[in-house]
Amino acid sequence: MPYSGTARGKRIDLDEPLPFSDGTRLRVEVAPESAVRKGSPRAVLELAGTLTEQEAEAILHAAQQCRQIDQSLWS
Repeated sequence: MPYSGTARGKRIDLDEPLPFSDGTRLRVEVAPESAVRKGSPRAVLELAGTLTEQEAEAILHAAQQCRQIDQSLWS
C-alpha cells in the first residue's frame, strides 16, 4: 500500500491515516516522490478527466500538427 507524506526529521507525516492500530509494527520502504515534468506524457495523463472539451481538442490538434509530414522535404 503506497502512502504519501512529508519527512520531518525522523518522522514522516502521512497525508492520510493508516488502517492499523497504534503500536502495530510495520515494514517501511521510503523513496522521494518523483516530480512530474511539465509537458511530459505523464503530466498530460494526469489531466485526464479534468479538461474541458475545448482544452482536450486543443491538445489533440497540437499533437497532430507535430506529427504532420512536411511534403516539401521529399520533393
